Amino acid sequence: MTALHRRLNSEVAVKFVIKEKVPEQAWIDHDTWGRIPMEVMLLRIVNHENIVKCLDFFEDELFFYVVQELHGSPWHKREKLCATQPHSSPDVSTTHLSSSPPLLSPAASEFSVAESEPDTPPQVCDQLSPIRVRGLESPSDDNILHNSVFQKKSGISLDVPDPHYTHRPSHDLFECIEQTKHKRLSERQARYILAQVVEAVYYLDSCGITHRDIKDENLVIDHDFKVKLIDFGSATMVDPNQPRPFYNLFFGTTAYAASEVLLKRPYQAAPAEIWTIGVLMSYLLTGISPFPTERDAIEGRIVLSELPGKSLGHSCLHLMSRCLEPDPSLRADIKEVRGHRWLKGALDGVWL
Repeated sequence: MTALHRRLNSEVAVKFVIKEKVPEQAWIDHDTWGRIPMEVMLLRIVNHENIVKCLDFFEDELFFYVVQELHGSPWHKREKLCATQPHSSPDVSTTHLSSSPPLLSPAASEFSVAESEPDTPPQVCDQLSPIRVRGLESPSDDNILHNSVFQKKSGISLDVPDPHYTHRPSHDLFECIEQTKHKRLSERQARYILAQVVEAVYYLDSCGITHRDIKDENLVIDHDFKVKLIDFGSATMVDPNQPRPFYNLFFGTTAYAASEVLLKRPYQAAPAEIWTIGVLMSYLLTGISPFPTERDAIEGRIVLSELPGKSLGHSCLHLMSRCLEPDPSLRADIKEVRGHRWLKGALDGVWL
């Protein structure tokens, strides 16, 4: 929801966390804040320009209200060719209309979603799909669960009153990609966006935090292509100076699930996070998953169809393959990804 922060006199985003839907393992006892969801605690302690800021939080019997900065610009398809307003986004000009994102309108609450617009809750399916469907989170069996699906399987009641406030589009990366002419970004744009995601992941990793659900829907983006990571509902935190633990439950989105997760093996969160970066690369650059089938994903067999008027560079494909290495012990770590030649200069205006 959106709201007006009366003290700051600015529009903010408010996430409603239903207490009954928070899994038992996702709670934490804090010395000052008491018993709160891990998500709330993490958002209060992290501080990075590519992670949404948590300004405050409140609670009542039913909800935690997480007040966050409002980030993102609405994305609308171009109706016709016309001159664009100059701004700092990479590779956006009237000479690149075929590969550039569409024109933007200023973000404001009057662009709220009509009450009749349907929601898109998680849906369950058995196979990976290259079709891009918002909110498609599909556990392959009872041992691989997304937190929202977990609640349905656990029998916890979801009959919680829906507060009547203004709904607003999230202005996320999914919308940005979907509204482009070919449902994909140029290599320059993808590199600029991915470099910001990698910086966020690198920072979180240094703190012992793994998001565990990085995808285009969890990245809000504005007209300058500034992205911020949101939704820490699946995140975990460990001591960064200790060996990373293994997990048996998977929290995330199956289309982004690493090979070891699909094989139902114990997995470490950090290598699985690198895999999601590789999948995100494919969605940014091609608009589709790099794996047509689950078997392709398990074997790390990247299948990218030829795209009209678009060919990916060698260094780009090399980084994707390093992220999508099926053996997690051989997969790139976040330090290697951050230093990869494809991302060099991506954040300072140097385009190789």
